[in-house]
Amino acid sequence: MKLCSEFDEEFEMSLSCEIKIYYSDTDCGGVVYYANYLVYFEKARTQWMEERGAGVKELAEKGVLFIVSKAEVQYKSPARYGDVLTVETQVDKIGAARIIFTYRVLRKADGKLIASGNTDLACISKDLKPCRIPPEVLEKIRGK
Repeated sequence: MKLCSEFDEEFEMSLSCEIKIYYSDTDCGGVVYYANYLVYFEKARTQWMEERGAGVKELAEKGVLFIVSKAEVQYKSPARYGDVLTVETQVDKIGAARIIFTYRVLRKADGKLIASGNTDLACISKDLKPCRIPPEVLEKIRGK
């Protein structure tokens, strides 16, 4: 089965997640290491799904998995040790077998945009084959 190239709908249901920056998040210059933004996206996306009753663990137990097929990050300004970041997460588009999440990372203290990005997720079965997102999962994602 091929993944759909067109999306069924677009919508804006956002969630904010706070991330405190620890020393282990930074590089030798005291700036957040670039790859950590993908980790922050993952944490925020997992929280987004859980808040809609579509927890990653529960879905996996039912044989419904999501894999990141594409990720993009645009870096705007450095974040540093001690900063608290707010990751705004929302579903940008959803199709029969794919979901695109978008993210904005803001420094909580001043609202400055630190990074933005997106991840394209594909739904796969437990045998790692592409599949449609089950209707009951779509309902949860859509907030119905």
